[in-house]
Order: sequence, then structure tokens, then C-alpha cells
Amino acid sequence: MTYSKRWGILQIINMGTLMSTLDVGIVNIAMPTMADQFGRPLSQIQWVATLYLLTMVTLLPFLGKFSDQWNRRRVYSWGFLLFSAGSLCIALSDGLAEVLLSRVLQGVGATMIMANSQAMVRQIFPDHERGRALGINAIVISMGTLSGPAVGGFLLHYVTWPWLFAINVPIGLVAFGLGLRWFPDTESTGKKGSFDLPGSVLLGAGTCLLMLAAEGSQASGWMSPVVIGEAAAGALLFVGLWLHERRIENGILDRELFGNRAVLFGNAGSFLINLAQMATIIPITFYLQGQLGLSVQSAGLLLILQPLLMGTIAPFAGWFRDRYGAFFPVMAGSICCAFSMLFVMLAPEAHVWIIGLQLAWFGVGMGLFHSTNNAEIMSAAPSSKSSLAGSMLALVRYLGQIAGIGLATLLVGTWGLTPSTGSGIDVPMRILFGLCLISCIGVTLLTLSLKRGKRREPSRNLSPRDLGSGR
Repeated sequence: MTYSKRWGILQIINMGTLMSTLDVGIVNIAMPTMADQFGRPLSQIQWVATLYLLTMVTLLPFLGKFSDQWNRRRVYSWGFLLFSAGSLCIALSDGLAEVLLSRVLQGVGATMIMANSQAMVRQIFPDHERGRALGINAIVISMGTLSGPAVGGFLLHYVTWPWLFAINVPIGLVAFGLGLRWFPDTESTGKKGSFDLPGSVLLGAGTCLLMLAAEGSQASGWMSPVVIGEAAAGALLFVGLWLHERRIENGILDRELFGNRAVLFGNAGSFLINLAQMATIIPITFYLQGQLGLSVQSAGLLLILQPLLMGTIAPFAGWFRDRYGAFFPVMAGSICCAFSMLFVMLAPEAHVWIIGLQLAWFGVGMGLFHSTNNAEIMSAAPSSKSSLAGSMLALVRYLGQIAGIGLATLLVGTWGLTPSTGSGIDVPMRILFGLCLISCIGVTLLTLSLKRGKRREPSRNLSPRDLGSGR
């Protein structure tokens, strides 16, 4: 079924997507200010970002399946209301503990939105328009995450950090009303079944313990019994998750979805790209304000290079995918992201223009990669599991971001805002960008492997677009 108002509905969907992802980026630029106010290092203040993401990681599989089985329109719309309530609580918080608790509530609302945004796009758009529509939505996802530092930096120049969250309240209330009015109220096509609550708990608890170990290693070192215990417990929970998922039919790692190579490889590539993005953007934010001495506003303006170029490139990548297939933009995107890491790895000193080149090249790579990769995943998933596929795509994205935060915490978690002399790049930061280079190269290899695998499948009548995508 094709909806005549689908492009208008897309703008409401993008409003929710922008609101829930913008907070990830806004917090990145606000963390140095919050660290100074609360007297905490990066390794502790990063929990303001991490708890939000952990909430999503824990609830996305559950809410994705729940939306397929219940009513996608209602889950999506009520997510706006909860997100607004969490934002208001953060703005009114007096201490860090209150901020963290409110971030969890905000994360629940954001999860209800993100579990359904791409499924709603798939529902209302035919396949020949889906790449362009999901490309636009991918722009909003990445621009929300990446432009957050620029928007936050501009606002922090005039207001205090609680206002960064207070502005969500009226936007969320408007989106809540529009969603109930305009979203299509279709019946669920998902097969009724049980929810994998133990799997969600194992995933969230394991991720949390590994993050605690990364934070604790900064203060006590990796040989501390507490750190070793947290790391071991987190690893065991992930082993338990794998064993649990093997023996049940309807787990959070859906066998039908991940049995599809396009879904599996696409999600793996998304994880690696998002790991590289978050692992580099947070230390760059601290580096610009600390080592290079830029103001919050100046740092935010420089950081806008990534979303600006990403937003410029992504529509063309989505158009290219709809006509010729996804292979070229995904491949070129991963190569651009890998190339961007060399600027920081090899530069003797990281001047502002060096950081700008890294941000620009990574933005081009993200623009090429995300719109095409997301469209391929959503098109490959069965329609009865579109919310689950969309929620798993968001889950993998946020797991990648959490892993990136953990990697940055592990290597440069002791950074603060004390200005240093000169602009030299220390060894841990070079190692961090080197690991992110390997991560991006991994995406390139996954893309090549998927294309080769498709070529080995039994021959059938292929269109030019199929040949371009490696189908």
C-alpha cells in the first residue's frame, strides 16, 4: 500500500529521529562543561552519555518486537511524551545522580521512537523510493548525532547546559500530537510470540559491566581485582547471552533476520563505523577545548563539518542505491572513513586544520555509507519484522557507539580540560585512531565478502540494479 501523504509523514518521523539522536551529540559538547561543574573526569562524566545508550541497548529488541505485535503508531507517539518528560527532569536536576536517573527515563522514550522510525519509513514507501526516504532518515540520524556538538556549542555560548535538554519539551509535545493524528494506524503483521526479557537483561548488564571495567581501569589499572571481576563478569554475561539465544526460538538475535547475509553483514558494518565515529568525536571535543584552547562555540562550529558534509552526500548516495545498487557507495564510504583516521595518526601536531580534515573526510564517508547500508538492511528484512529489523539496526548503532565510548575511555579517559602546552598528539590518541582505522577497513572487507558471496549464489535473472548491489 502506498500512502499519498508519505513525504509529509516522513517529516514527522524525522522530527522524532532528530530529537532522540540530537541529544547524543549535544551531550558530547556539554560533557566538558558538566565535568568542570561536577568536578569529574571524562571516565566518570561519560555515564551521562552511556546510560542513555545503555537504556536503548537493553530495550530496543523488546520494543521492536512489541511494536510489530501491538501498534506501531501508539508506541512511536507515546515515546515522544516520555522523552519530553525525561528532558524536563534533566533540566530541573540539581546533581549528577538526578541527571543520570532522568537520562534513563529519556532513553526509554527515545527507544520507543528509534525502534519504529525506519520501520515506519519502510511501511509507507515502495521499494523504488525507499532508498531515498531511508537516505533522508539516515541523514537525520547522523546529523542529529553529529550536529549535536555544534548546536550545543552555540547554545552553551548563551545559556547554561540544562537548557540543552529543556528545548526538547515543546518539540516533543508537538511531535506527540502530530504522531497520533498523522501516523498510519495499521494492524500489526507480526506473529504473536513471547518476548526475550532474559536476553535483553543479559545484553544490558554485560555492556554495563564492561563499561564499568573501562572506567575503573583509569583509576586502579587493569590488574585491579575489581576491574578484573567486572570485565570477567561482563564477558561471562555475553557468553550466557550467546548460549541463551541458541536454545530459544524468538530471541533478541532473531534467527530469520541474522540468517540473511545482507542483514548480518550490514549490521556488522554499522557497528564498526559507529564505533569509529564515537571513539573519535568525544576525544576530539576534549582536545579542541583542552589542548588547543578553543572556546565551546568555536569547537562546535568546527565539529559541524561532519554532519554538514554527511547531509550533502547522503541524498545522492540514496539516489545512487535506488538506481544502481549499494555496493559502490558503501565501499567508498568505508574507505573515506578509514582514510580520515590517517590525518591524526600521522600528523606530527594536530592543528585545527588537521582536525577539520579528519572531520570532513569522515563526514563524506558517513554520508556514503549510512543511507545505502540502512536501505539494504530494511529492504532485505521481511515485512512482518520491519520494526524488529529497525530496532536491531538502531541497537547495533548504539552498541557501536557504546563500544566507541569504552575504547576512548580506556585510552584517553583521564583527559580533562586543563590546557596543555603545544598541540602535540600523544601516543594513546594515535593508538585510538589506529584502532578506528582498522575498524573502518573491516567494513570494507565485509562489503567485499558480501559481494563475493552473492556472486557464488545460483544464477537467476538479474537487473542492472541487482548487479550493482551484488545481489
